[in-house]
Amino acid sequence: MSRLLPLLLCLSLPALAAPWETLAPGLELAEFDAHLKSSVGDSRVTVVRVDVARRPVRLLSASLEGHAPEPTAEQWAALHGLIAVTNAGMFHPGGRPVGQARTEGRELSPTPRKDYRTFLVLHPREKGLPPVQLLDAACDDVKSLLPRYGTVLQSLRMVDCKGRNTWQSQPREWSTAALGIDGQGRLLMFHARSPYRTHDFIEVLRRLPLGLKRLMYLEGGPEASLHVAAPGRTVRRVGSYETGFNENDDNTRYWALPNVLGVEAPRP
Repeated sequence: MSRLLPLLLCLSLPALAAPWETLAPGLELAEFDAHLKSSVGDSRVTVVRVDVARRPVRLLSASLEGHAPEPTAEQWAALHGLIAVTNAGMFHPGGRPVGQARTEGRELSPTPRKDYRTFLVLHPREKGLPPVQLLDAACDDVKSLLPRYGTVLQSLRMVDCKGRNTWQSQPREWSTAALGIDGQGRLLMFHARSPYRTHDFIEVLRRLPLGLKRLMYLEGGPEASLHVAAPGRTVRRVGSYETGFNENDDNTRYWALPNVLGVEAPRP
């Protein structure tokens, strides 16, 4: 009995309970305390986990959808029946994505960048392909695979195909939105309002119990957004701090986004 008691006490601790909250079939939410503490804010990371086979994900663009002015993440959700919305990477003035981008066969930015090494692909055009992948130009046959998917989004690599942190240490820090994939092929949407150096933020995410395999950068600073509009549950995650641009924790509003990744809500 003396050996069983400590075990029973440990198993009863709330901290060991699963952190995931199911918001809809194929969509879960969790909050984690980062093991590295930021100098600003609560040092927490919000994660939305998406089973794309059950809960489809779309790349939406204001230019293609005819939205002017450009909507915020919250407005995107209301306009298109989305249960979760985050940034679809960085963009040029005028809204064109910085990396290569195609959405359901429609070109947004056809030319790939050589320094952007990761590609999100969705909407396979052939049977037998996974519904979603994060391709790494260092180890995947990107040239062959990209035409086989209707949706492509290229961005900066954060964790490569070997699980390594690919970001060099640098002094700048910011709020961050990022996108990962786990060992079961589920997408992971990350948001941290507290600012981190990107190399350090990657280490924070690698330490979380997520089975993270690959990771790509989406956006930083006050534009970094994550909005969840589930039945009876609304989650608003807004960025603020960015070195050299907005060095404070004061921003409380969503910024307009020309391009977003959105998770389709269940149909009534």
